[in-house]
Amino acid sequence: MKKISKPNYNEYALYYEEYIESIDSSVSVLNQLKKNAKDNLTLFKTLSEEILQSAYAEGKWSIKDIIMHLIDTERVFVYRAMRFVRLDKTSQPFFDENEFVKNAGANAISTKNLLKEYTACRNFTLAFFNNLNAQQLKQSGVASNFPMSVRACAWIICGHEMHHLKIIKERYLSDFFS
Repeated sequence: MKKISKPNYNEYALYYEEYIESIDSSVSVLNQLKKNAKDNLTLFKTLSEEILQSAYAEGKWSIKDIIMHLIDTERVFVYRAMRFVRLDKTSQPFFDENEFVKNAGANAISTKNLLKEYTACRNFTLAFFNNLNAQQLKQSGVASNFPMSVRACAWIICGHEMHHLKIIKERYLSDFFS
């Protein structure tokens, strides 16, 4: 997989800094996305349906909800990146992740099908970013009223996923990872 350099601070909203800074910049972000998918699939396949559908507290998402949130967010950021690469200057709107989760019905989807969708989404993401040249990766646009580059989208997808996996391990599966 190609190496996508770390985005500069002016290529994304400050909100995403935590995600981007959590990534090991010595390893290709695409290789990290590929490894994360493999590790996550291994983890998710070991969990019972009861664990996958439960939340750690009232009003919180289930693990299946988080998996669907990761898929939806990845799709949104790849779509943004595609628009920027194609030099579409239309500002990309904010999306409400809580509404997405509420209306996705992840707990009603079989685990097998949810993980197939996760895998398909990740394969699409890797193929898309791997086919971009250096100039395309530097293209930028506006998303949620902030500048964002194509390469920042790749890094945000990776850091966002790592953020949620940390929450899953700390709050949902602490007995397994303590």
